[in-house]
Amino acid sequence: MATLKTVYVDLDDVLCQAARHFLVIVEREFGKTISYEQLTNFDVGHSCGLQPEERDELYRIVHRSDELLRMEPVSEAIAALHYWEKNGFEIAIVTGRPPQSVEASLAWLTKHQVPHSSVTVVDKYSRFPNDTGAIPLAELAARQFLWAVEDSLPMAQYLAGSMNVPVALIDCPWNRSDEKHSQISRYRSWEELAAAMPGKIGLTRRS
Repeated sequence: MATLKTVYVDLDDVLCQAARHFLVIVEREFGKTISYEQLTNFDVGHSCGLQPEERDELYRIVHRSDELLRMEPVSEAIAALHYWEKNGFEIAIVTGRPPQSVEASLAWLTKHQVPHSSVTVVDKYSRFPNDTGAIPLAELAARQFLWAVEDSLPMAQYLAGSMNVPVALIDCPWNRSDEKHSQISRYRSWEELAAAMPGKIGLTRRS
């Protein structure tokens, strides 16, 4: 059971550089060079101008175990999580990745020594309605979190509006429309985000 010492933390583009790895694959597989700032749509395939069958292939490739394990970590995020855990907070990693990617995701967390008390796959965008490996949003809504860290504006709005959870929104090109919710705060760096941690735990200053 989650407690008010539990922090919800998304995985892609919060703890790892997923979008940037997508762009590597798009260039390698489809010959398209797209800049990170051009990713103004949450759907990377759409932002890259891929055809539907190309988008399907992109998402199939990016969720292969070997590709997931190549994703670079966000080192500042991992440092913050270590500090939070040291100060008694539970880190609940909540991802919208396909359920079959769990094993590779756990391996990536171990590889990069990411502290966590749980990993939950949630059907955040109604992509896996018949897959029992992912819980529905309604089941997530029954859980309680002190705070949430997300890059997805729709999920931030759900957490803030439907679950009454304060959300730290990592600033990304695809979430820069006006969120207009008192429970959502935008942060441009993990240092800024960590300093705003409820309870003023924050992140230790470097000597």
